[in-house]
Amino acid sequence: METNVVMVKLWGMPVGYLSWDKKAGLAVFEYESEFLEKALDIAPLTMSINSPRSKKRIPWTGDKDKLYLGLPPMIADSLPDKWGHSLFSAWLRDNYISTKKVSPVDHLSFIGSRAMGALEYEPAQKLGDDSVFSVDIEHLYAFAKQVLNERETTILNPENSILWQDLIKISSSPGGKRPKAIVAVNKATGEIISGQGNIPEGFEHFILKYDDNSSYPLAKLEYVYYQMALAAGINMMSSELRTYGNVTHFLTRRFDRVGNNRIHTQTLAAMSPGSNSYEDLFAVIRRLNLPYEDSRQQYLRMIFNVLARNVDDHTKNFSFCMSPDGVWRLSPAYDLTYSVDFGAPAYMNRHSITINGKNENITREDLEIVALRNDIQDFKSLIEIVSTAVSKFRAYAVELKIDKQLIDSIETDFVKL
Repeated sequence: METNVVMVKLWGMPVGYLSWDKKAGLAVFEYESEFLEKALDIAPLTMSINSPRSKKRIPWTGDKDKLYLGLPPMIADSLPDKWGHSLFSAWLRDNYISTKKVSPVDHLSFIGSRAMGALEYEPAQKLGDDSVFSVDIEHLYAFAKQVLNERETTILNPENSILWQDLIKISSSPGGKRPKAIVAVNKATGEIISGQGNIPEGFEHFILKYDDNSSYPLAKLEYVYYQMALAAGINMMSSELRTYGNVTHFLTRRFDRVGNNRIHTQTLAAMSPGSNSYEDLFAVIRRLNLPYEDSRQQYLRMIFNVLARNVDDHTKNFSFCMSPDGVWRLSPAYDLTYSVDFGAPAYMNRHSITINGKNENITREDLEIVALRNDIQDFKSLIEIVSTAVSKFRAYAVELKIDKQLIDSIETDFVKL
């Protein structure tokens, strides 16, 4: 593929140029001078447009940490995680392209305008017809499982070639390890179409998280957590359950799209590399001069993750959004679910980032210490609000006919303060 150089764009404006240094194994990025004059600080804590380096047009180099794959953190956010990366690798395999010849800059060119958030990359690798298409959820997910389970190359007959193009367009860009698709939904008709690019009037942008219909009800559990989070006053995008072919999937609205307008989004991992605690997250909120409500929201989410055992609280599961006028805010919460693996050793079920220096056995005192250090008002009442919301787990789960034994196991694991 060897694209080597791509232009990074935001809202139709050239932001700068990104190239791949093969020898160093790192990307090099330089802002476009006209973009610097726009006063849009899209990476304020890592490569600010106001820094001497940017103003002097000195290139920024990528981060060597494996999380960023040699890209600047702001740009690395555009690459997918486990699910999207696995699809991309399988697509390369089936098209007889060696992964050794594909750099992260090539991958960005492959994603083009399909990245989460608002950043786009040109030139973009064309994948057949770019027009909107109807999505057969059941058929496309079955094909996805087939290509990911095949050790051998999938035979590229005409039907498979089209399926590959459709699958890659809607499933190769979102983050996270769970299988998902980027779609648009017409609530009036129930029709689902591809959600990349501009969508017709009457449709809204959604992420569909597949459930593989195993004995573990991933979609239903995430919906139960969505209900508990709303009861706790946590800001989330509207979500629902949809059934296709007797399999129930979790559908949630995207917060990086308002109509066909894109919202610039950065995860905590991109905004502040090296952050590894909730205290670091509160520090970023202060450095961005966000309003108190965002600190309060993040405190509610921290309590919720502790009490309801969402231990998959890594730095890509917290995000910030920037409006077109350059104002940053904390994003709505996402990926809230029970994430303890019953079959894994205890050390695998610790929180991904720490609270008061601890990632397990978190106490009320730990939560209160974080509150006092971050000027959280009425923190005792906030703890009680979340505790009451989490206590509704059984009622919500029973309503969705989740297995009683599983309900018992999860509820027993909840943290009682």
